[in-house]
Amino acid sequence: MDIFQKLLIDIEKENKAISYFIKPEEGKKIEVVLAGKIVVPVPENEREHKIYKLLEENCDVIFCTTQTLDDFQFYPVPKFSIFAVDSKGNCFGTIGGISNIVDDDYPVGYVNHKGNYGKIADSLKDFLELITFYPYWRDIIKYEQMEIPYDINTMEVKEMEKNFQYFARQSEIAEILKLSKNPKSIELLISNIRNTSKLIVYSSKDEAKKTNIFWDRHCLD
Repeated sequence: MDIFQKLLIDIEKENKAISYFIKPEEGKKIEVVLAGKIVVPVPENEREHKIYKLLEENCDVIFCTTQTLDDFQFYPVPKFSIFAVDSKGNCFGTIGGISNIVDDDYPVGYVNHKGNYGKIADSLKDFLELITFYPYWRDIIKYEQMEIPYDINTMEVKEMEKNFQYFARQSEIAEILKLSKNPKSIELLISNIRNTSKLIVYSSKDEAKKTNIFWDRHCLD
């Protein structure tokens, strides 16, 4: 009978393309998983684009520019590509690989300042539609985690009353990014929160090593 083994490869602090060839011993099957985090900043020549200011003002989502790995003291499995933060100390990234709104292959997750984490959208486009059209989405995550009853209609009314410029900015974001309101965004968010996340966040790599096998030249002996 074949022995199945999950093998993690740490990608943090790598500054070049990563390529590995691992030949298992006979009778072993190996699942290789890239682990760790990277920061994906907005290219310098794009940072003055109006969309980033609009997303910060209307959605409290600040796309990365000068952030570094040291700003994020946690260790994710699988690979977590951080592309944005917010004013509350939370961060957002794609799970398993790097994605963009055009080449949209990876789900989006979050890690908050209290150490909570999870998947919140099936793609970057889904994430942008969620934050653009449903400003109370963070409250839903909080209430779901705390198992507190909530009323979505009341939350929506209260959020809209906070900022009279909200709808004008929302329309501009939607036009620039070619987004449309998805009536199932909140339903999908709740489903993602309630289901077991493929993203696991440890306090450090040493903590991850307690329950995972990391690749080194001797690990297959």
